[in-house]
Amino acid sequence: ERLRELAYLNSGIKIILIDEREEKKSAEHYYEGGLSEFILHLDEGHRPVFENPITISGEREGVPVDIALRYNDSYNETILAFVNNINTIEGGTHLSGFKRGLTRTLKKYADESGLLKKVKFEISGDDFREGLTAVISVKVMEPQFEGQTKTKLGNGDIKGVVDRFVYEGILDFL
Repeated sequence: ERLRELAYLNSGIKIILIDEREEKKSAEHYYEGGLSEFILHLDEGHRPVFENPITISGEREGVPVDIALRYNDSYNETILAFVNNINTIEGGTHLSGFKRGLTRTLKKYADESGLLKKVKFEISGDDFREGLTAVISVKVMEPQFEGQTKTKLGNGDIKGVVDRFVYEGILDFL
């Protein structure tokens, strides 16, 4: 599982594991599509709202950011966040920035296009994440993790970087 995850996170890299004991088993992981193929893998068993995942890749303020997302027919959100290929299962500032950027972008788009004219209640970030499958990967020069297990990123500046990156990337897509 970990080798497959690494192959998704580092598109174009082939990882081959060979068990040279008696049975001579091997597993090869190579995903040219990177995070978009990861989304397809995570979304198996769900009906997608649109076929191809949205991918946003680039660098902002010296921080490489890769994001892929797609909506499906479920009511749950599945968001995986990584820093330097480490799964930060408790999230952190990069995940907070992603959620904030996604909510700001979709709210702005819905307001400007008139989609919310007849809605009589406030739409929250949870509403925008229903049925969402997303993978966020950032590369940080000096990551500051909270705790020994590296399960939560604490770099405060990364929140703003990812927020603006998501905001601009999704607005461009829309």
